[in-house]
Amino acid sequence: MNFEGFGKSIKEKNAGKLPFADLGKSIKARIDTITENKRMGPDLLFMITYMASITTAQATRPEIFAYTAARKEYVTTKYIEKIEFFVKRWNFSYVEALTTIAEKVSNAMLRSMLNRYANSIQSGVPDEDFLTRELGTIRSVFQNTYEQGVEMLKKWGDAYIALLFSGALVGIIIMISVAIFSPDDINQTLSGSYFIVIFISVFGITTMYRSVPSDDKTHSLERGSKEQAMIHRLERRVLPISVGAGLLLGILSQNAGLVMLLIGLMLLPLGIIGYLDDRNIILRDAEFTTFIRSLGAVMGGKGITITTALSEIDRKSLVSLEPFINGVYSKLNLGLDEKETWERFIGESGSNLIYKYLNIFRDSVELGGKPDVIGQIVGSSMLEQVLLREKRNTVAMGFVILLIPMHAMMVGIFLFLYHIMVTMSKAIASVVTSLDTGAALSDPTTVGGGIGGGVDLFVNFPEATMGTYTLIVLTIITISNIIAGKIVMGGDRYMFYFFASTLLTVTGVIYIFAPIMVGMFFSIPTFQGV
Repeated sequence: MNFEGFGKSIKEKNAGKLPFADLGKSIKARIDTITENKRMGPDLLFMITYMASITTAQATRPEIFAYTAARKEYVTTKYIEKIEFFVKRWNFSYVEALTTIAEKVSNAMLRSMLNRYANSIQSGVPDEDFLTRELGTIRSVFQNTYEQGVEMLKKWGDAYIALLFSGALVGIIIMISVAIFSPDDINQTLSGSYFIVIFISVFGITTMYRSVPSDDKTHSLERGSKEQAMIHRLERRVLPISVGAGLLLGILSQNAGLVMLLIGLMLLPLGIIGYLDDRNIILRDAEFTTFIRSLGAVMGGKGITITTALSEIDRKSLVSLEPFINGVYSKLNLGLDEKETWERFIGESGSNLIYKYLNIFRDSVELGGKPDVIGQIVGSSMLEQVLLREKRNTVAMGFVILLIPMHAMMVGIFLFLYHIMVTMSKAIASVVTSLDTGAALSDPTTVGGGIGGGVDLFVNFPEATMGTYTLIVLTIITISNIIAGKIVMGGDRYMFYFFASTLLTVTGVIYIFAPIMVGMFFSIPTFQGV
């Protein structure tokens, strides 16, 4: 078959485009916009903090924009680059360039900041004065937006659990209805149930993702913390082995519970290491605000270098950061390169906030800024984010503490009900076959005659079909809860391992023990002399 000619004919029939090409581009553009808007708040705070810090070095306006445009780690700097382009290539004034870019920006927070900057320049306000005031404005706006997101997250977290439980309830009702009425074709009904559960899961996850505040805890540098390095080494082996072992065990045992339990236990080390790294980064970020303020105050107050200032800081009070600070101090005393030493410190800390704010501090000091003022500016901005993160963690822990028992309950209800139905169907079928169909079922005075009509309702329960249905629904719910937990908790991708190991282990244990417990505590009495 000539695929090239086939593709050309399709393009000719669709105005030179492949089918759904525009739809794919629009979906990608929409996703990129949502992702950029989520990052805009914290990155705008980083950028204004940087601009306010370098003004302490008496940087000129062209220097402020040039140095800021070079900070590629901020999503906002691409707009500063465009301003630089208009000013230097098209001879626009800064007022014209800021106004032009502001008209094309979709994010309201950034557009408002650019317009305020243009008005400030037009009014003759010095850049240092404007950026100092603007930093306070951006902090207030960021705090308000973050707190609104946390409040929305709290409400949508509760709504997600209620919605998912409602979806599970629909599945339970369908299972009972199938057991009672025994329809001939149930595939359409089961497909409708799958759609309901998937729709509720996607809707809840999407809504929570859009409402949750952006808070990248880890950086994306090549060098990471020791926990991150350990995860990267282990996951290359654990993930393929987990998939292979799960497939092999599934083929040999034909038991989905054993497969889930095995995968959950194999992912457990990755999940534990990832959780510990997440906690350590939170502690390091909280201590770094004190460290950077102290470092700036000592450097500015005594007029000494950063190496000498490190020796005068009380490192004993910085429990989480002390080993890293000691390493920096030792390397600098040995005369090693300062830039590479601090880059190693940033990498091994694993923290995105330390990466962003330490570079702001060092760049501003190297440009001739005042260390004590810069330390105060950087420390205050970072403290704002650390305190807001604590609020989010409070909400997130409440959600997670509710999510795991709720997941166990939904899985337990599904599996216990399914095995009860199977047990009931087998027991009643056994009773029916033992009855005398000619005399006992026609005589209303006998047990067979009394139950002959109604007992047939539970005889034809489709065990295999409903077993597959139960497995698929529980898989959907488990995957949905893993993603929801990661979104609410935040952190790096290794938090997926934490929630996957926890929820898969819980699901696997219940899957294995549910039929055993039903067999122990649930039985149909036999009839004698019927």
